[in-house]
Amino acid sequence: MSEGIDRDRFKRQQRNLARKQRGRRWILLIASVLAVIVAGTLAYRWFKGQRAERFAAAGDALVAADKWNDAAVQYRVALQLDPSNYHGLSGAARLASKAERPEALELWQKVLALPQCTIRDREDYAELLIKTNRLNLAEKAIDPLLKDNPDTKALQLAARYARKIGDNVKAGEYLRIASKRAPDDDAPRFQLAEVLAQSTDAADQAEARKILWELAARANLYKKAAVEALGAAPELTTDERKRLLQELMALTPKTAKDDLLAADMRVQLQPDEAARIYREEVERWRNGQSQELLDLARWLNAHQQPELVLSTFPVERTLEDNQLLLARLDALATLQRWNDIDGVLNRTDVTLDPSVIESFLARTALERNANLDAEVHWNHAISLAGSDPYKLRFVANFAEQSRATAAALKAYEQLARFPEHADFAYRGTQRVSQRSGDTAAQRAAMSKICARAPEDPNAADQLAYLNLLLGEDVDQNFAVAKKLAEQYPNRLSYRVTTALGYLRQHDPASALAQFKGPVSIDWKRTLPAWRAVYAAALFASDRNDEARTIIATISRDRLNPQERELIESPQRSN
Repeated sequence: MSEGIDRDRFKRQQRNLARKQRGRRWILLIASVLAVIVAGTLAYRWFKGQRAERFAAAGDALVAADKWNDAAVQYRVALQLDPSNYHGLSGAARLASKAERPEALELWQKVLALPQCTIRDREDYAELLIKTNRLNLAEKAIDPLLKDNPDTKALQLAARYARKIGDNVKAGEYLRIASKRAPDDDAPRFQLAEVLAQSTDAADQAEARKILWELAARANLYKKAAVEALGAAPELTTDERKRLLQELMALTPKTAKDDLLAADMRVQLQPDEAARIYREEVERWRNGQSQELLDLARWLNAHQQPELVLSTFPVERTLEDNQLLLARLDALATLQRWNDIDGVLNRTDVTLDPSVIESFLARTALERNANLDAEVHWNHAISLAGSDPYKLRFVANFAEQSRATAAALKAYEQLARFPEHADFAYRGTQRVSQRSGDTAAQRAAMSKICARAPEDPNAADQLAYLNLLLGEDVDQNFAVAKKLAEQYPNRLSYRVTTALGYLRQHDPASALAQFKGPVSIDWKRTLPAWRAVYAAALFASDRNDEARTIIATISRDRLNPQERELIESPQRSN
């Protein structure tokens, strides 16, 4: 019986062993299948990643060849294959930034989330934020770049940010550091000269000219830019003009613009020979290429030589180039030959855009005091340009230059419907309203600018200033002005707004204290509105003689009604 039991136990053991072996085989089989699946998945991902890399590299090559649309397709395919592909994301972000596409910001944020993100990526992201006026984000992006031995580009970005918020003193500091760290890099030195040239301090302007002269003496990328900047610099001595003329004559290759800038110097040095110099430039460039002819025509118009423009560029010749035709029309307008302008515009072979033709017809009607005809032409011009923002920009700008206030405001209002042109339109509205003295319209335009760019301190300051001028929400706008002045103490415009706030709060002593900055103010170089606020603070502090001295330097037609009231009421009461 025991033998039977042993046999049964043995059989059970054999069956258990067989089951275990079958279980192991199934486990091994499943494990093998899973391994194959994982390996296949990894191989597939690797293969997709490699394909994505190839498409991204193709996108880079197309960008280098300026084939942006084709490059965008390659980057898009790369990201479809691998949405987190660093090469594809960074390439697409840079391309979108160059093309000013709205998706650039989102692409850069994805790049920054990747472990492969580089300092260059962070700098390019910060550059986009500065360019698009996302200043709060830009500050957060730049601050880390300035830690741990920042490179030259990081310092230049910090300087650009500082200039955007109006702190040129800080911008100069960053650029000085960048110049010292990279003495062979002329870019920060040229930018430093630009910052110093904008200063009201004579010493800063002199330093700017010194830097530009040093750059002009070196044969490199910035030589020409430095020479051209010196050509526009005020207060050049006779010796400096002579030296600049030599630098211009030595430029190679020399373009028409270079030669015409040299002619500017010659006219300044030899004003009695101006007529001869104009004729020489005409003879030198009258048979040039299209751009050279256009440069010559515009230069002659800028020098108030409309007769030379007309004799050099007959109407038949200008009909071949619309830009040249516009220069001829400008010359006719300078001479007030409105009938001749009408005659040109009514020709059947004129190929100017209809909105441009209507704008000129409106201008000629305006000059003849045919206001109703002018209004009809302006409305027609705006209607014709209505679906094209660039045509609207022309009509709006042309109406603004023609002092056609209502037409300019209407064109800018139409332009503001295009989101990418809205800021340009609102600033145009603000300028036109300021010129017309309509402070409420200025304030409305600035409100829209602030709503679109809430991070822009300059816009916030200007809105606070206009509200304080109108006496609206004084406490709230005064608080905004004080905060900006405390944050940016070197920005005179912010201190002016704060001074106006103190005046609205009947605190003249504090208003006057805003003008006691670390640097003395050269009032002759400041805006008339700022002088008006300063004079009002002087009046309110019983410093009437000083106030009248300042007022004597102000052109009243450059003030709006509320600014004139600031300085007229105290005088009437005295």
